[in-house]
Amino acid sequence: MAIHIQMSEETERELKKASLRNKLSALLSCILFILLGGGILILVVYNVVATEPASFVSYKPKAKPNAKTTRKQPSEENAIQEESSASDPTTPVIVSNSPTAVSMPIATSIADMGEGLSADIGMGEGFGASDLGEGLGGGGDGLGSKDGGGSTLEGTFYDLKLKKNGASSGLKGGPQGEAAVVEALAKFFRSWNEQELNKYYKSETKLYASSWYLPVASARYAPIAYEVGDPSKPESQWECKPAAWLAVYRGRVIAPKSGKFRFIGTGDDFFAVRFDGKTVLEAGYRAPSYYDKSNPTGCYISDPAKRAQFLKDRKGYEMITSVTGCDKWNKEIGGLVAGKEFKVEEGKTYDIEIAISEIPGGAFGFVLFIEDVTEGKNSKAKQYDLFRTCDTNPDIDKVMQALKDAKCEMQGGARIPFNEDSWVWESVPMD
Repeated sequence: MAIHIQMSEETERELKKASLRNKLSALLSCILFILLGGGILILVVYNVVATEPASFVSYKPKAKPNAKTTRKQPSEENAIQEESSASDPTTPVIVSNSPTAVSMPIATSIADMGEGLSADIGMGEGFGASDLGEGLGGGGDGLGSKDGGGSTLEGTFYDLKLKKNGASSGLKGGPQGEAAVVEALAKFFRSWNEQELNKYYKSETKLYASSWYLPVASARYAPIAYEVGDPSKPESQWECKPAAWLAVYRGRVIAPKSGKFRFIGTGDDFFAVRFDGKTVLEAGYRAPSYYDKSNPTGCYISDPAKRAQFLKDRKGYEMITSVTGCDKWNKEIGGLVAGKEFKVEEGKTYDIEIAISEIPGGAFGFVLFIEDVTEGKNSKAKQYDLFRTCDTNPDIDKVMQALKDAKCEMQGGARIPFNEDSWVWESVPMD
C-alpha cells in the first residue's frame, strides 16, 4: 500500500516565501554588481581615456624665458638640475596638449660642440677649434677659426705697414712710428668705411669668431692666427710683422630681447665696437678716433689725466675699476670701459663691427662683455655677460694652453670671470 505524503498548506506558503526572498536577493545582488561595475568603468574612462595625455614637457630657462634659439642658454649642469625638478610646482614648465609634433634637440655637452683651443691643432686654425659643432655652431675662441658658417662674425686682418700690393706704406711699428699709425687708424674710425682700409695689405685667410675673450698674449699671435706669420721662422721672414695691424669683424646680429644695453670691455692697444651705425665703445691704451694732429699724444688714454678727459668727452662712458682677474689692465689702463647705452627690439637685426688693433707691438689681448641696463647699471658686478653669437663659451684653459704651445703666453694675463649663461646674439648672413 503506497504512502502519500503531502505538505501542509502552511509549510507550502513558507517555502514559496523563501523562494521569493532568494530570487529578490539574487536580483538585487546583480543590480548592485552592475551599478558598481559601471561606476568603476566610468571612473576609468573619465580619468584615463578621456584625458588627453601631455605630449611634451620642455625646459624653460629661469628668469628670462624666450622661445627663440637666441635665448639665454643654461649650462649643462643647470639644465639637468632643472629637468630633475620638473615635477616641482615652483619650476616653470611648458606643457603642450596639441597633437602637433614637436622636434626636441638632443642635449649635448659643451665639450661636444667643437669649442676651445686644443694643443694639437695647427696655428692656421686661429684661436679655436675648427669643428662648428651643434646648434648655432662655434667660431672658436679669441680671434676665431678658419671655418665659416654657424653663428659668427667674419674677421679680416689688415697690415698698415704694407700697401695692397705688398710694398711698404711708410708706416712702421715700434714707439717711433706710433703717432703715424694712430693717425692712419683715426681716418678709418671717423666713418668705419671699409674703403679706407682697402689700400692696405690684407690676409687671404678670414677668421670667424663668436666671442671676443683673449688673455694678455704676445702680439705675434695675430699674424700666426691669420696665417701671415710662421712661428717656425724668424719674424724678419714673416709676411706681416706683429705691429701696426688691425683686425675688423663684421656681421649682423639679432637682438634676443628688447631693452637697453651697453658693451663693457677693453683691448691692447685698442678695441672698438660699432653697433647699428654708431660707435658705442672705444677702450684700451690708445683712442684713434680721439686723435688730434695738433696734440698727437692726447689720444694716449693710458695716461690717467688724458683718460679722465676722454671719458668726460665721451658722454655716457664709465670706467669699471678693480675688475677681478685683470691686474695688468687695472694697473695700466684703469680697468674696463663701459660704453654708450643703445636700445634694441627683440627679433630685429642690427649691423655690428668689432675692431682690434695692435700699434707698436709687444703685448695684446681683449675682452668684450655686454650688460642689460634696462633695469639699471651694475658697475660693481663681479661677473658680466660675455657677448657671444653662439650658445657656447670659450674654454680659457685651452686658450692658455694654445698660447703656451705657440710661445705667445705672457705674464699678467687677464682671466676675467664671466657669466656663462649670457644671452646669445645670433648672427645672420650679410646682405
